[in-house]
Amino acid sequence: MRIPTPSPLLKTLGSMEAFLVQVVLYLLLWLWDDYLAAVLSLIFGGIALSVLLLAKVTEWIEPSNAPKAYYRLMVVFSLAPLVAAVLGLLLGRGVSWLE
Repeated sequence: MRIPTPSPLLKTLGSMEAFLVQVVLYLLLWLWDDYLAAVLSLIFGGIALSVLLLAKVTEWIEPSNAPKAYYRLMVVFSLAPLVAAVLGLLLGRGVSWLE
């Protein structure tokens, strides 16, 4: 089975840039509506983490020679909501929907 070449986005967009863009977008969401940000952060971060873990287990069982950029971006997609949540809670007034 032939492995497809990485997309141009993976070649041009580095992991750090993807991380910073996501953190900024999540922070804007945290400053706008903390309840929606918490829900979306849990959903998107959880999905990304699940896909990463599933890909790692699959890679361990049957190597597929997936590019390392894929795994780096999946780690970024998993960590960005968490970092933005911590920064959003520190910069904001806490979580207003728990009061």
